[in-house]
Amino acid sequence: MAKFPAIPAASFILALMAGTANAQGLSAQFQLGGVFDRASADSFDAAIGFDSRQNYGGNLRLMWSGGNGPWNVEAHSLLSFGAGDLLAYGAAIAPFLPPSEPMTLFDLTGTIYADGETVLTNTIDRLSLSYTGDNIVLRLGRQAVTWGGGTVFHPLDIVGAFAPNALNTGYKTGVDMIYGQYLLDSGADIQAIYVPRPATRGGPVDRDSSTFGVFGSAFIGNLDATLVLAQDRGDFLTGIGLSGPLGGAVWSIEYAHWSLANGDQNASYLVNITNTGNLFGANVFYYAEYFRNGFGVDSGIAFDALPPETLARLARGQIFNTGLDTLALGVQINLTPDITISPNAIISLNASSALIAVQAAWVIDDNADISLGYSQAFGANGTEFGGRETSAGSGVFLRPSTNLSIVFSRFF
Repeated sequence: MAKFPAIPAASFILALMAGTANAQGLSAQFQLGGVFDRASADSFDAAIGFDSRQNYGGNLRLMWSGGNGPWNVEAHSLLSFGAGDLLAYGAAIAPFLPPSEPMTLFDLTGTIYADGETVLTNTIDRLSLSYTGDNIVLRLGRQAVTWGGGTVFHPLDIVGAFAPNALNTGYKTGVDMIYGQYLLDSGADIQAIYVPRPATRGGPVDRDSSTFGVFGSAFIGNLDATLVLAQDRGDFLTGIGLSGPLGGAVWSIEYAHWSLANGDQNASYLVNITNTGNLFGANVFYYAEYFRNGFGVDSGIAFDALPPETLARLARGQIFNTGLDTLALGVQINLTPDITISPNAIISLNASSALIAVQAAWVIDDNADISLGYSQAFGANGTEFGGRETSAGSGVFLRPSTNLSIVFSRFF
């Protein structure tokens, strides 16, 4: 992955933001929060000395967008601060993790300060030039793209998908890519991406480490249909999606078929239904989603015996659980126009276990909000969320910690 001097780059972007005549193009988001974890005594976290963790941090995202006619430049500079157990925990688990693959072409992150407990970094998270015509959009540089329509799981979103239990989903991490979109008069569209990556950090661009993809969407009667064709790190993906009305609800299905470079064939799919309603005078949104993980395995298989393709996709963030069949249930309840409660559950259908979570959000005013989150895993040892054993007979289990978080956000 090519290394750019991120601090000078950040200074340049900030100067560009500050000096632009188009002041309306400049905005900012500030976040401050804390995360508190408690692990069980027989968990992997406890085995490496972290039965409890406390992390505090914040970030300032400066965003600028401006241009002339069909041309536009977008730039985001993300200044991040972290303190607590973050660095020590990362160093402790690093020897047990598989080698990480480059996620993007250029390294636009610079460390300003770091010691054993504190780190301050700056990242250029967006930096792109775009052209928008009557029926065409072209964009070059660091950006984000989302494909597929799952509520919790995202089998067709192959570049930087959010985790099923992610709370902060405002901005995907930016990736260096070339993006194009052609809009048809019918409302259908065709998108294409090229995400160049090296095989190893600092190396040249490698075709088998890069991503090429085409996404198409069209209306067929009252159905919304999508098609994805992609080559991702040497594997080929063929994906389809359909969604449509069902009474007052909306249903959707997605199917992702992978032809792997080693000759294996894997298929993942989901079925989803969402609806809105009223509960004791409160507006509610609720959903149910079944997900079949084509890269999942039986919960009795130890972590160090997982297939290489499963481990690779875990490391890339393309899958987030290792089980086969999962059901996600959730509801969002608007208690008042400013207060929302969102309980949800991710349930393993192969072994009785679940990850239960609840999030509460309070909109303080038009530009500020506070969110609280709590999650806890339930299940016996050897189940998906009760804990997959690190290695057979070790008596040490990988399970989600009990987690409490609080985040304050302010927009400028």
